[in-house]
Amino acid sequence: DGTILITGGTGTLGRLVAHHLITHHGARHLLLTSRRGPNAPGADTLHTELTALGAHIRIAACDAADHDALADLLTTIPHTHPLTAVIHTAGIVDDGIITALTPDRLTTVYRPKIDAALNLHHATQNHHLTHFIL
Repeated sequence: DGTILITGGTGTLGRLVAHHLITHHGARHLLLTSRRGPNAPGADTLHTELTALGAHIRIAACDAADHDALADLLTTIPHTHPLTAVIHTAGIVDDGIITALTPDRLTTVYRPKIDAALNLHHATQNHHLTHFIL
C-alpha cells in the first residue's frame, strides 16, 4: 500500500488522475504536488473530495524542476507507505506559433516537463517503483 506521487496534482489533469486512481484502482495514499501546493486554487476542495473517497491525501508545494526541493519532498514520504509510483502531470501551457516562441517562452514550457522529468528519474532511482508515467 504505497504512496503515489502526482506532480501537477492540483491542476486539471492531476485532479482527474487522482480521482481515477482512487475510484478505479483503489489507491489510498496520494501525494499531490504543485508549485503552490495547498495554496493552489481549489486545493482545499480537492483534498476534501478525495479524502471523502477514502484516500489519504497530502498536498504539498514542490517545483519538481527544482532538484533539491524534490529530493527534500521525497524524504517526507513515510516508510510505512513508501513511494511506489510517479505520475508526472505538471506543465505550463504557452501556446503560440513556433516562429514566435522565444527561448524564454520555450524554457517556461520545457522546464516543468523536461527538467522535472529528469529530476524525478534521478531522485527515484533507488525507490522500488511499479509505475513511472510521464
